[in-house]
Amino acid sequence: MLETLLPVFPVLLLFIVGYSLQKTSFFSPRSIGDMKKLVSNLALPALLFQAFSAIEVEASYLVLVVLVFASCGLMVVLGKLLARPSRIESPYFALMMGGFEMGMLGYALFLALYGQQHLGKIALVDLGQVVFVFFVLMALLIKERGGIGTPKALVKQFASSPVIISIFSGLVVSVIKPHVDSGPFLHSLGEFVDMLSGLTVPLIAITIGYGISIQKEGLVASLKTILVRKVLSLALVLLLNTFIVDKLLGMDAMYRYAMMVMFLTPPPFVISIFMKQDDKPNMDYVANTLSLDTVVSILLIITMAAIYV
Repeated sequence: MLETLLPVFPVLLLFIVGYSLQKTSFFSPRSIGDMKKLVSNLALPALLFQAFSAIEVEASYLVLVVLVFASCGLMVVLGKLLARPSRIESPYFALMMGGFEMGMLGYALFLALYGQQHLGKIALVDLGQVVFVFFVLMALLIKERGGIGTPKALVKQFASSPVIISIFSGLVVSVIKPHVDSGPFLHSLGEFVDMLSGLTVPLIAITIGYGISIQKEGLVASLKTILVRKVLSLALVLLLNTFIVDKLLGMDAMYRYAMMVMFLTPPPFVISIFMKQDDKPNMDYVANTLSLDTVVSILLIITMAAIYV
């Protein structure tokens, strides 16, 4: 357990630093918003470009991408079925079952635990859920707030996202890289991307720590939501790892670890952005659940890294 904790200890300290800064109101709300924009528009896309340019593209691996996408949809459906037995009336209960917060948490923890050399592996397992979040989850969120998520609008939003642009640029580079000689200019460009992506983990850790705010009111509903989500996630990832990653595809063990990290992360933080902003009861429920699930996820991922082999 100690050997597992030591690599991720610097990231944990950054979370603590962020949380401590929140207690002293070190940043203004606008400053934190600007830091998140810097991460989502520059630093994270640079990291994702690196990740997807290092991806191992094999036709058989697309099975895993499709199944991860399907798993996200299945979790939303199961969330709808389990909402009534869980005695949670919020329509966002089911929506918080599908998708995973990889960009703002999963990559940081995976890199701390397993290292930069395996970045391409976490990128592959992330691809299916990225498509699900941008096309399915966001359409459901827009519908829930009373809007109409037309396919044209979703495609436009998808195509203009810095995250998606960086992912597809990285995929293109992964295909052409073996056929291109790396000269001094490309090397310098690579150094620039390295420097920019290096901002991602510390900025994400500090902003997440700063944003953690757990309220007593509605705590039971949040805990029940997290429990249902974690049980579903663990059941699905163990099935996928056992029967798909290991038996069907025979993939490297690091893919199993990447899958486990992803399935233990919280729901996508984008939910709080695209939901009705004037719906205070549901806003409080979602914000409380995301904050609490972030803490739970960090602890679970570290624990599973120590015992899951």
